[in-house]
Amino acid sequence: MNVKPLFPTPVAYFYNFITEKERLRISESIKNNKTSHLPHLAIDGDGSSTHIPLLSAKGVLQRGSPPNIIDNDIKKRLQTAVDEYVKMYGLQSVSVKTIWSNIQNVGSRLIEHRHAGSIVSGALYINVGDESKLYFHNPNPYIYYSQYAERTDYNYEFQWLKVENCQLVLFPSWLQHGKYSEIIEMDERMVVSFNCEIFSKRS
Repeated sequence: MNVKPLFPTPVAYFYNFITEKERLRISESIKNNKTSHLPHLAIDGDGSSTHIPLLSAKGVLQRGSPPNIIDNDIKKRLQTAVDEYVKMYGLQSVSVKTIWSNIQNVGSRLIEHRHAGSIVSGALYINVGDESKLYFHNPNPYIYYSQYAERTDYNYEFQWLKVENCQLVLFPSWLQHGKYSEIIEMDERMVVSFNCEIFSKRS
């Protein structure tokens, strides 16, 4: 039998993307901006984010402006990593745009969600536990309609990637991620996330 795995979805990850010194500096910056973190629909329980939708006078949802928590050198490195990812993926050039930080405490959960209006999204792990994971869900909407005798790479409903401090993960923004049943078991779990848009939109 010959098998061709159709429609693979690339998720890229970079270990030690930032140094320990940079990680600690970003962590301190996030702590110093706790008042900028507010409840978010993607986080259930004791958690908050600087990615806050704002409602304008015309009734249009707009993103708030999160505090500047990473320096220009790291931003440039993020863009270089994204450039490498989109080239491998065959996408148009995209630019790192909105950057925000999330804080989760004991008992909180990251609800399954996608990043609408973006092409590529990323997560930079600043303070996570030894068993921390990022869950991704099968984009096949019909995966639940079949009965499987056993789990293989072709029929998983979700898969997870173990993540650690200083690690960067890149993925297509349409890929659903998070898992409601995964309960955070630490305080001050910190992640810096970002979205990328078509390069021509760069301001």
